[in-house]
Amino acid sequence: MRLVLMGPPACGKGTIAKMLSDKLNIPTVSVGDVLRQVPADFPDYNVINEHMGKGLLVPNTIVGALLTLELSKPIYANGYILDGWLRQISDKDCFDPNADFVIYIKISDKTSINRISGRRICEEDGKIYNIYTLPQETLKEMLLCKTLVHREDDKEEVVKARLVSFYEQTMPVIKYFEGLNKILEVDGEGSPDEVFNLVLHALDITQ
Repeated sequence: MRLVLMGPPACGKGTIAKMLSDKLNIPTVSVGDVLRQVPADFPDYNVINEHMGKGLLVPNTIVGALLTLELSKPIYANGYILDGWLRQISDKDCFDPNADFVIYIKISDKTSINRISGRRICEEDGKIYNIYTLPQETLKEMLLCKTLVHREDDKEEVVKARLVSFYEQTMPVIKYFEGLNKILEVDGEGSPDEVFNLVLHALDITQ
């Protein structure tokens, strides 16, 4: 089975992809991870990092070539779960995943902004916190971290730029797949387990 996960920033695509991968026993590939793992000596390294730092889409010719190389590996022969591709109509011309279904995880703009701009990372132990959703006891733990950072690509203005890109460029792709009856839309506002159950129901897969 070949699945593509789509949705606005912080809708939980990565989390759901991992849960689906474990359930269906097929690998997941994240475009974001593929781009972040590009070595510094890669010819388009600076272009990739400049675009990502501004919340812009990396040119799809570059991403398409990277995906073609990655997904040609034998590990993906029985299918895959793709997270972060088909963000604009022209992506399909650079790499067509031939998806069986496209899962659209829908959340509000407010949820998207809070989930990302509230994120803080402790460089000491790698723990990730969110100032908008932390319970009080975890907030105290976060404040003990002396190397707490707010990544540049987690800033609110970057998230808002990504949302503009989503509505202008990605929604037409979702509409395209709706026309092919391949879109499965689920509510992404709940907990990961709740969203995962909705995805399984949409795929007609039993627990």
